[in-house]
Amino acid sequence: MNIVFSLFRMKRMKHSLKYCFQILPAIMLLTAFVPLACTGQETDSVLQTANQYIELHKEQLTLKFAVTNNIESFSVHSGDLDYTLQPNTDLKMKLFFSYRFILFSVAFAPRFLPGNNDNKEKGESDIFEFATTINLQRWFQRLSYTKISGFYSKNQYYLPEENNRYLIFPELQYKGFTGYTIYKVNPHYSILALENQTERQIRSAGSLLPILGYRYYTIDNQIELTENTSSQKSNNFEFNLSLGYFYTLVISKKLYASAGLAGGGGMIYTKLLTRYYEESYTSQNNAPIFRTELSAGLGYNSKRFFAGVQTAGFLERYNQNKASNAITHDGVNFQVFAGYRFGAPKVLSRNIDRLMPR
Repeated sequence: MNIVFSLFRMKRMKHSLKYCFQILPAIMLLTAFVPLACTGQETDSVLQTANQYIELHKEQLTLKFAVTNNIESFSVHSGDLDYTLQPNTDLKMKLFFSYRFILFSVAFAPRFLPGNNDNKEKGESDIFEFATTINLQRWFQRLSYTKISGFYSKNQYYLPEENNRYLIFPELQYKGFTGYTIYKVNPHYSILALENQTERQIRSAGSLLPILGYRYYTIDNQIELTENTSSQKSNNFEFNLSLGYFYTLVISKKLYASAGLAGGGGMIYTKLLTRYYEESYTSQNNAPIFRTELSAGLGYNSKRFFAGVQTAGFLERYNQNKASNAITHDGVNFQVFAGYRFGAPKVLSRNIDRLMPR
């Protein structure tokens, strides 16, 4: 079945928080055994205090495991047809590693997670994500790459006797590079305490955060063309400049709650390539975009073990093909995580020191 993509926009999936309580005990049990696998001595500077508000843990090796429903999907509008295409994945797992200046994470969607094992009806999907962060005092930078293969859509137009509830697109592929740059107005507020737990907020603090977000992504239908078929590839670039305020309340020495609100606007630039068997056509579209996001979190953060839950909701508004009618997207994401900090193995610290002496 051929679908003409006249609009490409990313949209987060909505899922129940009940998965949090199914996954969290397993993650916490796994992290409890992490220190047994590595040995090493801590230096006197392992736990150093930048000021009375932030405790640094960059000299410790940190591992974190997380489960999230933050899965990319997108809408397709073609004439009277309206589809939401998404990968056959409800949840994905993230593994974080950090030591000194090395900070990165990988994400994938194992089949044993709830909602990831119904390939017979919805087809197979593969998800891979790699991300890294850089922190320079008041500046914070995050870059990520995501690749998704295989999508499906609920078939709202099927005949009952066909017993086919889903349309499957195994050749559809998404590739995206995403980044955001943040400036921290208040030096006493720690972004890393929430982002990757290489710092610990020890006194309550908040800050204004100017945020520049940008993303380049392609969505490509890679089916083999015949005289009776066509395919399309969408190249998209978007940027968004927003201003937010985020606050971390330190309830006790080890418990914290966080919240934040940000809003802003930007532009989306889309180049659409339509391919036929012997020819192809290109069209372009530019549109303004406005976005608001609200986030909240609750966690436990000691000098060794940490765990928590984070959730974020967003509302996104833009015009379709420069028309007067506005399109609104919204969604809610959650993340459950747990991790442990421990002394880095000597072989690791020696090699890092050779690469970049203190």
